[in-house]
Amino acid sequence: MKNTLPILISILLSISFAKAYGPKDKDIELSNLIGKRIFQAPLIEWLEKNSYKTAVEEIRTDGPEFIIKHYEKGYLMKYDINMVLNTITLYKGGSSYKMYKGRLPLNLKFGMKRDSLYKVIDLRFEEVEDNPYVLTRSWNNHRLELYFSSKGLNQINILANDTLPTADDMGYVRLVPNGTIVSGDCDSISGKMTWDNETAMYEGEWKNSMPHGRGYFIDQNNNWYKGEFRYGYFWGKGQLSVADYYLYEGGFLMSRRHGTGNCKFRVPKGETYEGQWKEDQMNGLGKYSTNATVYYYGNMENDKFNGKGKLVTNEGWMEGTFKEGLPNGNIKQYIKLENTMIEGSWVDGKREGKFKLTNTETKKETFKLFQNDIEIIDK
Repeated sequence: MKNTLPILISILLSISFAKAYGPKDKDIELSNLIGKRIFQAPLIEWLEKNSYKTAVEEIRTDGPEFIIKHYEKGYLMKYDINMVLNTITLYKGGSSYKMYKGRLPLNLKFGMKRDSLYKVIDLRFEEVEDNPYVLTRSWNNHRLELYFSSKGLNQINILANDTLPTADDMGYVRLVPNGTIVSGDCDSISGKMTWDNETAMYEGEWKNSMPHGRGYFIDQNNNWYKGEFRYGYFWGKGQLSVADYYLYEGGFLMSRRHGTGNCKFRVPKGETYEGQWKEDQMNGLGKYSTNATVYYYGNMENDKFNGKGKLVTNEGWMEGTFKEGLPNGNIKQYIKLENTMIEGSWVDGKREGKFKLTNTETKKETFKLFQNDIEIIDK
């Protein structure tokens, strides 16, 4: 199996606050989300944990900015046009939002009065001019805003203080409306647009002057995508063909293979993977096959066998723990030609220590000792 697989496209979110005298590295939480894009860790993990798929989305042409609101979970997030997170708002509750129940910055608690705040947290907050109900604290290009009412602390904002750190776009592509309109309404209905003298083309639905809805994209190298788009990205369900490399059908997040999908590789020819993906890599439970009789089924991470799994070949099978594509840990191995079951410990693909061999027909057991995959014979 190839360790790394070619990819075509992508782009979204991370924060931390201290307990006593300001932010500290060990308290990385919400503030570590600022300046990240949605597929980037730890933002994607935080979003998945906080049910972002059931949130309300909104895109505003002023800015422009992308907003995620979760009324049940009590939070709001604002992103810039490149899907970089720049503001997180946490609510105590009210007419629209329920209370945010996660850990608050500085171990704050909703309902705290300003006087009790100063007694609990030794931090220099600043008052906002002409507004006694707001306190702020700035550090390392971040700003914390505390909003009070007569009933105490009821809203917390965490945001970029000045300009956002530049998020790494990793060289991926996004369809933006700077091409030539060929037909239709490339604003909010449907239309066709080309780029760079027709070396690339998109045809489909639009919203706020971005490919959004169902559509089709193809470039001069015969790379194509057909399926759902959101805000210019491959986002949702679709098919992606990367010429000479693979055909993938399944979920996408910001133009990256993400979720569940089936990939048929052209390099190596005939190999397939069906299962879970994350950030354009095989991550999670899946089946990787080189042909109909040779396959691995189990946990994947970073395009390799990692975790519990079973590897089946024409000679038999082995089942147990794998690391970086190699057996690593307790393994059961069946050798078909010898009708033998072998049990023992592997280290980085090599047998180490005492192994039990059982003939599956006679049930006879023998033992062998291995060191660095070499059998040790006691004379």
